[in-house]
Amino acid sequence: MDFIVHNILYIVLLFAGLVTFLWLMLFRERLNMTWYAALILSIIHVFYGVACVKVFAFMEGSGIGSMSIYGAVFFMPVGYFIGAKLFKRPLKDVFDIFAVPMIFTLLCSRVNCLVSGCCYGTLIGDSPFRWPTRESEMLFYVIFLAIVAPKVRKGGMDGKLYPIYMLSYGIFRGINEFFRFSDRTYGIFHLSHIWCVVAILLGLGIILYMRTREQKVLPPQTPAAA
Repeated sequence: MDFIVHNILYIVLLFAGLVTFLWLMLFRERLNMTWYAALILSIIHVFYGVACVKVFAFMEGSGIGSMSIYGAVFFMPVGYFIGAKLFKRPLKDVFDIFAVPMIFTLLCSRVNCLVSGCCYGTLIGDSPFRWPTRESEMLFYVIFLAIVAPKVRKGGMDGKLYPIYMLSYGIFRGINEFFRFSDRTYGIFHLSHIWCVVAILLGLGIILYMRTREQKVLPPQTPAAA
């Protein structure tokens, strides 16, 4: 148990990397890649994700070694965009397919929070119990993945998964944040509330933009002959 506790971050990242590899293997034909390319991308995906959350936390002023999930939410799409353009793969497929293991990795990161004892909720009234903020976020990820993963498998998200995730997570986290402990508060609001608003606006804006483009692509309707 001591070994698990002291190495929980490496354990969950290794598990997330394995799941990422297995998931990418399901899409070898759609992404036109070999098994070793899937393995390399899985490793890069995990390391890039860790870099994103650490860099964002440092930018927030949390110090070296801290992590912020919103770093992955905001920075991972940059890597997906560059990778899709560099290797000439469809943007919508890259974003939909890679978003699933990214969200799963964030789910695993909350396991690290549970074991490490960070990111906990505030006390419930005068009781010794705290709001289950980490557990509720894990439940959010499980439900979200259960809904969208089968649709991605069938090719039904059409590039909309990531903005839907940003919108829904921003809303969920914005509510959940009120029950989390934070030493960086502005009245009843936390610093993370700012990122929640940004995520909501970005997600909603991208969804509306994509719908507008789809409407322009649709052929004009001709009236039926009398």
